[in-house]
Order: sequence, then structure tokens, then C-alpha cells
Amino acid sequence: MIRNADAFETYMRDISQFPLITKKREQELSSLIQDPRVPPNKQEAAVQELVEANLRLVIHCLKEFDRHLNRATARLSNLDLIAEGNIGLVKAARSYQAAYGENTTPVRFSTYACKCIKSHMIRAIKKSRFIHIPEHHFTYWAEIEALRKEAAQDISDDDIRQKLNVSEEAFALFKKSAESGICHLEDFGGQGEDSLQWSEHMADEKTATPYEIFEQEDLRQYLFDAMDALPARTSKMISMLYFNENAPTLKDLSTLFGISSERCRQICAQGIQTLRRNLSAKRTDIADNLDICANIAAA
Repeated sequence: MIRNADAFETYMRDISQFPLITKKREQELSSLIQDPRVPPNKQEAAVQELVEANLRLVIHCLKEFDRHLNRATARLSNLDLIAEGNIGLVKAARSYQAAYGENTTPVRFSTYACKCIKSHMIRAIKKSRFIHIPEHHFTYWAEIEALRKEAAQDISDDDIRQKLNVSEEAFALFKKSAESGICHLEDFGGQGEDSLQWSEHMADEKTATPYEIFEQEDLRQYLFDAMDALPARTSKMISMLYFNENAPTLKDLSTLFGISSERCRQICAQGIQTLRRNLSAKRTDIADNLDICANIAAA
């Protein structure tokens, strides 16, 4: 299983294959994207080229969120934020206009897209919490972090509170909310290199258990034995109608056997009733397990 670090390195290698584009090419792509006369397929191709050339921009924006990733308050992996940033990158590419007027200096796409990329990353960090945090708390966290960084950590909580001009109760609430975290199911999977992830402990409901496989094989054998006990014409009709991928219609059976469609329906219905009766005598729960029972009501 690929760990996050390995997956991140693989992703970096994958995006490095896309070439960068010039400022002039960005303007050409912008014209294609915003021109309503351009066919949709060419617009999508222009969006894809612009996005692929700027995937590294998302990695650049990611560096500003390292302090969030290292705190228990926002436990998102690099790949999580990259995915959110890529969504913002695509949205920015679709709405990018290099210039709004003839006299306007063209804007580089990186300048335009950075804000959209970061906003999606910030939104992901905020939504990653199990407990809702009010919007203004994030603003105060950033201001507190900036004050501590400016003072090289040599600043007391009272000094910070006074600079923020908030009460002691409010400042205590900001600190408490900053210490809140989320609990991932993956945290219970173990910490070692060889430990299984939580998803690997969960049963796959779509995969049949050995008991179910054995039971189905057992039921299948019961069905084949019961089919052999039916009249040859009845057995053939039921096989063609219910056990064939290209099942014929009653009209097709009528032509093949030289009888009316209604008589074909009656023969199949009587045969299925006989199957149910014979099989139920062997297995009381056969009616709930055989797929053929789903077709009995329609027959």
C-alpha cells in the first residue's frame, strides 16, 4: 500500500512532465476559453492545458499551509489540500481573463489563480473539523500566530490579548478552539509501517463470504437436479427464457415450439411453480435465495 509520502512523491513526478507555458500562451488560452464562438471541446482542451501547466502552482500555495498541517487543529494531509487546491485551479482556469480591456495590462494566470487555490484550501481546513468553529476564530488565530512570529515567541498572552483588544473570556475561547482537533478513523489502524489502515479492517459488503459462495453453489446444484426432473420441453423453455443472456421473447418461443405465446407462458409458469415446490422441500429458505424467484411474479 502506498503511503502518503510515497504518493506525494509520485504525484510530484507525474506533474513534472507537463511543460510550463509563456505569458503569451496564457493570453491565447484565455481568449479561447472566454470566446463563446469557440467550440466546447476546444475550450475544454484550453482549460486542460492551462491547468496542467500550473499544477506546480498548487504545490507552491501549499507551502503557506504547513503550519496548519502540523497542528492538531487541522489534520489534513498534503494530498488532501492538493486535491482541494486543484479544484480551485480548475475553477480559476474556466473564469480566467488575461485582460478586461484594450488598455488593461494582462494579468498572469498565477496571480489570478493563487487566491482561488488558497480559498479552497482554507475552506477544506475549516470543514475538516468535527466541531464547527466560528469563522472569526480563524482570523484571530492568524493574528495571534503573526504576533508570536513577529515577537519570536517572546510575548505573553496578556500582551497578545491587549493588542487584539479582546476580553479575557474571548481570548480564552480563541485558545480553546485552537486546541480542538478531529479524530480520524485511520488513527485507530496503528502507527507502524506495516500496520493496516482502518479501511482494511472493514468488511467489503460487495464480496461474497465463503459460506455464501458455498451456499450458492449448493443451490445451483439443487436447481440443476430439479430442472432435470421437469419435462424436456418445459426444462428447455425455462432455460432459454431465464438462464440465457440473450433471452428470447414468448413470441420467439411460440415460433420455435409451434404453440401459442400464451401456452408458452403457461408452461413456464407451471414449470417454475414445480421447481419452487421441489426445491423448497429440500431447502426451506430456497425461495429467498434463488435469483429465479425474482422472475416468478413476472411469469
